[in-house]
Amino acid sequence: MSKSLKNKLLLYILPSSLIPLIFISSFSYFRAQKRITEDRITLYLEQLAQDTADKIDLTLLEKREEALSMELNDLFAEALEHRRAIAQTRALLDKLILLHQVYDLILVFDSDGNMRLCNTRSRQGAPFASGELSVLLRLKPSPSEEWFETATEGNVGYIDWHQSPFVKAVYDYGNQDIMNQYQIGFAIPIRSRMTQRTVGVLLTLINWQYIQEILDQVERDLSVHQLSSGYAFLFKNDHNTIIGHKYRRNRTYSGTEVQESPQDNYGTRLVEDHRLKNLSDAVTRVEKHYDYEYPLGTKKISGLAPLNSFFGWTGGVGINYSDIFAPVNEMRTVLLFATAVSAALVVILVYGISRGITVPLKKLTSTASVFSAGDFSGRVDVRTGDELEELARAFNGMADSLQERSQALLELNRNLECIIQERTVALQQSNTELTQAYQELQQTQAQLIQSEKMASLGQLVAGIAHEIKNPLNFIYGNTEFLRDYVTKLKSLLVFCEKLRSFSQEDRESLALEKRAMNFDFVIEDLNNLIDNFEEGAKRIHAIISDLRSFSRLDTHEVSDTDVEASIEVALSLLKNLYRERIQIHRQYGTLPKIRAYAGQLGQVFMNILSNACQAILDKGDVWIRTLSKDGSVIVEFEDNGAGIPKEHLNKIFEPFFTTKKTGEGTGLGLSISYGIIKQHNGQIRVQSEPGKGTRFEIILPVGKEPQSGMA
Repeated sequence: MSKSLKNKLLLYILPSSLIPLIFISSFSYFRAQKRITEDRITLYLEQLAQDTADKIDLTLLEKREEALSMELNDLFAEALEHRRAIAQTRALLDKLILLHQVYDLILVFDSDGNMRLCNTRSRQGAPFASGELSVLLRLKPSPSEEWFETATEGNVGYIDWHQSPFVKAVYDYGNQDIMNQYQIGFAIPIRSRMTQRTVGVLLTLINWQYIQEILDQVERDLSVHQLSSGYAFLFKNDHNTIIGHKYRRNRTYSGTEVQESPQDNYGTRLVEDHRLKNLSDAVTRVEKHYDYEYPLGTKKISGLAPLNSFFGWTGGVGINYSDIFAPVNEMRTVLLFATAVSAALVVILVYGISRGITVPLKKLTSTASVFSAGDFSGRVDVRTGDELEELARAFNGMADSLQERSQALLELNRNLECIIQERTVALQQSNTELTQAYQELQQTQAQLIQSEKMASLGQLVAGIAHEIKNPLNFIYGNTEFLRDYVTKLKSLLVFCEKLRSFSQEDRESLALEKRAMNFDFVIEDLNNLIDNFEEGAKRIHAIISDLRSFSRLDTHEVSDTDVEASIEVALSLLKNLYRERIQIHRQYGTLPKIRAYAGQLGQVFMNILSNACQAILDKGDVWIRTLSKDGSVIVEFEDNGAGIPKEHLNKIFEPFFTTKKTGEGTGLGLSISYGIIKQHNGQIRVQSEPGKGTRFEIILPVGKEPQSGMA
């Protein structure tokens, strides 16, 4: 068996090791080739092209701002307007040329295009010949160029890549690098310091060497990274004309660098001269990279990036494929050698490892057979010092654990029934305690609600006592007069009974008696007394009737309820709170009756109206509005009292929350009102602003039965 296992290990492990190794090596080679091309190199070239474009953009912006700052000098306007400080201005121009080292010429034109001033020294510091200066000063802007007209209109004019006739008049770049023969320029309007009108144009002509050096630095940086074929280039805004390139006339190459092609690419065109229409189209499409052949037979890949500057150029960085894949070819050789060495090592290692595995496996197999029979007493003795020994220890640990768990299961089966009984008793006890706590909570809730009802009733009783006292006072006060009038009438009747006849003499005696008792006044005032007694009785009857309506608070029967009638009952009972100081404004609509607990709704209206009256400290107004809308009855209570602070608005419906002084309120009125409205499937909302008043809005559905239970 041991020999058979070894053969199997060799048969299985050797191919399974070598095939992935060969696959990984091949995959790594082709993947590396693809990643270097598509990922690393393209991303690197795109980023390098973008960095180069950004650097040129910043350079152009810097030079434009530099030209704009030159115009701020008052000497230019003075020289053009007043012909003053001419020598001083020329000296300034020469100083600027030598200071910046990038300008071929800085010229000053008047508004008619006549050149008035220019630098007299080259950017190398050499003075111009007088004849050259004379020729230069006679030159004027060409009518076909727009930069002068743009500048005289007060805007910055731009001169794209070109060979300036002004520079040709005073510079001889014939034997130098051809890049020196090209310039770009900025035309800046010169404004009068007094009138701010344009009096001339300041023209700065920058030598193209300043931009080409940025491109050449990219070439040098790539060479340091063993990418000697790489270089940067620029295309004009027509996406066709080459304005910056590695290959150009009279260029000096450094070190051992050899020029690949002797031609001068400056000013040449991609389509007409190089047959690279595909590259021109890629630039037009604003692609970030593109593959092409240049020269014919030399495959290149380039990163492309449009410049954000005013000239509309496009920059790029290109590298030959041969430079790109040099590391990949080296890696291919290394992978082939590594694969061969790995195959030999796998054969040796597999043979040695297989011998160390078979014996421990036999021991594990025999012990496992014993375990399968239910005997967990056997243990495996393996001392190989490797993972097999750890496996044997784990196997023995598993046996110990199984043996312990077997004993624990037996013990658990014996104790499980007792544990279940104990848990059942505990759950029953907890359920009993929860039931008792719930009943106590319901009792406490009922007591709190009853407390608030009693508090409301106490306030009503105090007000009603005052209301009943007034009619009782004038009933009680007129009782003595009534008794006196009745006594007098009785005495008059007795007097009349004593008279034997109503002779003229008796009639005169009767008249004297009437005058003595003021009979006419007694008869007239007796009617008034009876009216007062009747009015007082009616008022007492109305108060008792309203109080009886309000006493239905504890009636738990749903009925058709008139909302406005309930409001009027609450107003009648609270009259003592608002009489002679608060004006009640009723704005009632036509309302249907709703299904409700009438007494509970009365308590809600009583609580809100009571709070409104208490919120008005002196005199004020309370508005009560009702309307029917979208199948609901809407009731609004608004006052112009003290209002509720913003931080309290979210708490007013919480139990025991009150802003009243201690002893003046329980803090349950609005909480109970909120519960009653919710019980009636309605909503209660509040809006308030301190110092301006409060508005409560109650919305109750029509035709919907309220929920059962205490509010």
